[in-house]
Amino acid sequence: MTKYTNWHDGRRPRSPHTTCSPNLQLINKHLAAEFGMWSVGCYHYRKIRGGTRWSAHAFGAALDMSYRRDDDHPTAPTRKDITDVIIPWLEANADTLGLQRIHDYWGRRYWQVGRGWINRPPGGRNDHLHLEVSEESWGWNTPIKERNSAPAPSAAPVYPGTVTKRGSKAKTRVKAIQAQLAERNYNVGPVDGDFGPVTEAAVKQFQTDAGLEADGLVGPNTWRTLFG
Repeated sequence: MTKYTNWHDGRRPRSPHTTCSPNLQLINKHLAAEFGMWSVGCYHYRKIRGGTRWSAHAFGAALDMSYRRDDDHPTAPTRKDITDVIIPWLEANADTLGLQRIHDYWGRRYWQVGRGWINRPPGGRNDHLHLEVSEESWGWNTPIKERNSAPAPSAAPVYPGTVTKRGSKAKTRVKAIQAQLAERNYNVGPVDGDFGPVTEAAVKQFQTDAGLEADGLVGPNTWRTLFG
């Protein structure tokens, strides 16, 4: 279990904590590639808002990841993706990622290692997650997919709210579909997150066998049947 670090215990930022954590930089890249999120801030030399102690951002120990859908990010995850897939994945892999806190600002709650989920007083909401690492995991630089203890990322068996189809960029979700099809003895080729023609053919065959429309699209009916 990740050992919790109180970044607000009166310490002052000093080397090596003068830039964004190498570990958070890797987490940023991973969440961008797998889930379509993007960073809205990591290292920021400032005090806690409205307080006198240094923010975790001043140590490069916190990363804010947005999921706001706009013209620049039309395929950003939905709030349902955040609650049903992404937050459960972050919590399940907290030790591998070296996370000690996950702040869900929209949900007015945060998760802390050793304590679980804690409700926050009502206040302002924003559409990003605040992720925090410990002093121990701050400098980790092993790519997430190469960390020996990391389980293969997998979407929770709850329909994500969007159709998954050939060419989909949601690699974590595609891997989950491929793994489930492979477990049912359908040929998907490598479970690599690439929704290509082999995976599409496996989906169509599964749909045919299940009495569904064989369109190769993993919509709500196919999803529930596959993961049911």
